[in-house]
Amino acid sequence: MRHAYLIMAHNEFGVLQKLIDALDDDRNDIFVHVDQKVKTCPRLNTESAGLFYTEERIDVRWGTMSQIKAEYALFEETIRRGGNYIRYHVLSGTHLPLKPQDAIHAYFAKEENRNSELLRFMYTNKYEVNMKLGRYHFCLNGYQHPNSFLRAVSSRVWHGLLKVQYMCRIQRMPPAVQIKANNWVSLTPKAVAYIVLNKARILKEFRWTFCGDEFFIPYLLETSKDPFFIKNDAQLLYDDIQENANARVLTNRDYALLMESGCLFARKFSEQHMDIVYDILKQVKS
Repeated sequence: MRHAYLIMAHNEFGVLQKLIDALDDDRNDIFVHVDQKVKTCPRLNTESAGLFYTEERIDVRWGTMSQIKAEYALFEETIRRGGNYIRYHVLSGTHLPLKPQDAIHAYFAKEENRNSELLRFMYTNKYEVNMKLGRYHFCLNGYQHPNSFLRAVSSRVWHGLLKVQYMCRIQRMPPAVQIKANNWVSLTPKAVAYIVLNKARILKEFRWTFCGDEFFIPYLLETSKDPFFIKNDAQLLYDDIQENANARVLTNRDYALLMESGCLFARKFSEQHMDIVYDILKQVKS
């Protein structure tokens, strides 16, 4: 039974190819979304797995609806290709698996996982939900712009407009979310079909939200009339989120920790620290 790996990539293409090498198995198909800002798509290759690029490329900007749209581009590409998969894994281009494909396939074949939607929950509270989903977030496209002047202007306008909303008690009706989860998930075909079916609803309800990609999948699944079994799986992913909301780059000093973590995947890795990438690849491909 086949697995689909859905990868969102925008840089670190040396790491991306090693990720694909680690997933290169005749039981897998690999789908890659390359950020629209990338002028020349990387030339990636596999020997056994199917490898496909999304027809639609989104200009992805951190914290905006564009992240949700990129995920939809990947989900829809799997459907367009007519794949029949028992498991859909959403990854970034800086992920790596920490276990061989035999172990990963066996993990998802377990009775307790087979029909489960595996997410890794993140802490949230009413204030965060209200701020991120209950206010209008404008001028986010330049929030992490490489030009420092444009980045500063975007940040000031964004925060200024938020302050006005709080002062004037301007608020949008936020989606009734209960769960915040890492957007790197592992889903059943039933869940993916339901997510795609509700695309128009999500694009409407999450428009102008901030970091909606951390909420929209659990929101859809937990509010469905046809229940989904959502599982908070600590083994799904190792990442070390810093105060700036970015994951710490992992280095060779983390190798033993990762191998002993019991996790299936980890992020993030960088071309600046390829030693650990090669060591993990050797382990999972042996």
